[in-house]
Amino acid sequence: MTRQDFNDAAPLHRWEVANDMVPVDDMIQATEARRQTSPDFDQYRPVFETPRASRFTVEDFDTLKPSPQAWRVKGLFPSVGVQIIAGPSMAGKSFLALHVLATICTGRRVFGLKSKLCGGVYFASEDAAGVRTRIVGLRTVTGPLGGTFEFVGSAPNLCDVHDLADVRTLIEARRDHMAERGIALGVVVIDTLSASIPGADENSAKDMSPVLAELQKIAQDFGLLIILVAHTGKDEGRGVRGWSGLKGNADGVILVEAPNGDGTRVVTVDKVKNGPSGARFGMVLKPVPLGFDEDGDAIETCVVEETEAPDRPRGGRKPTKAMASAELIRAAFNRIFEERAVPISAAGANGAKGVSVSDLRAEAYLMGLGPSEPDYGECPDSASFKACKRRWQDQRKSDFDRGRDHLVGTRQMRIEGVMIWPLGA
Repeated sequence: MTRQDFNDAAPLHRWEVANDMVPVDDMIQATEARRQTSPDFDQYRPVFETPRASRFTVEDFDTLKPSPQAWRVKGLFPSVGVQIIAGPSMAGKSFLALHVLATICTGRRVFGLKSKLCGGVYFASEDAAGVRTRIVGLRTVTGPLGGTFEFVGSAPNLCDVHDLADVRTLIEARRDHMAERGIALGVVVIDTLSASIPGADENSAKDMSPVLAELQKIAQDFGLLIILVAHTGKDEGRGVRGWSGLKGNADGVILVEAPNGDGTRVVTVDKVKNGPSGARFGMVLKPVPLGFDEDGDAIETCVVEETEAPDRPRGGRKPTKAMASAELIRAAFNRIFEERAVPISAAGANGAKGVSVSDLRAEAYLMGLGPSEPDYGECPDSASFKACKRRWQDQRKSDFDRGRDHLVGTRQMRIEGVMIWPLGA
């Protein structure tokens, strides 16, 4: 052992060298003797490598230049990252995601904003049969897309490492397949997020943070945009349902509101990284006939038609009573949808889910539709007491019926028998 060997090994073995301790040469001799009797002694010697270059780059304030911002849809969707389209049940968010992807695949403008043509893959994690029907309807408007838009009718499990590996493999294969035809894969849509994370707690950072991190990594590794279709919570004003970090960790959030009185749905830019938020667009769902089923009943779906966003309500301006009742009924529907919705078997429902009119009515009453209680102030006897209660019941029923009829008349909802469901998802 040389003196350099000793100096290298000393820190590892916690040896200290001081003037009042055993001379270094004696320590070297003792160490060499130990080495002769311990064949594995050398494995404890430290191995020193040439220091690698730092990965950090320092730039000067005075000469710093802006980073280029790459957009898939200018000011709305970045070229690379994870973006969320969210809204309440049946607001039209899936229709919007299909519309956005198909429009990008043709290179046309989205809500008047420039897009860069690319290919896309759409994962229908929820209601694949219904999404198939919508794509067929969309094709009647766009025409063939020449292999730029591909569909996967099964749900990935984004919480499972094996499924995530399969997603990566699929994206790589579709990227290479499109590249052979001169198409660059640029967008992947996952519809919906909740159906792609079975068993996960949507409110938990522990469950959701790894999912977002992995999706961001996939987006960066393949240089593409991932669009997640998600739900808003019962309080729609709070945005995307679940973990509060979803918005913070996403590159953008687009919110879709339930339709207003004339059927217009407002699309709002809640967040877009390195771009302005607050922009508002309008859309309506235009019915598209697809033929007839085996019983001769009409089959139809809807496609998105871009419109101007309605003006924000002015101060003091109130909706009609029927519109106000309709809005409350929509809110009641969203509140009970997850627990009580069942598939609709009526012709033309195309896999939609709805609830019973009686359940919807009861929930609307609980949420405050109509007078909260009878006015017994002018009921001096039992007969008039019963009459007051009957008028109260009739008034609440009338308010519900007027709101329901408004929703049906403006093609926001449909009723068949005892079931009611929205026209649009």
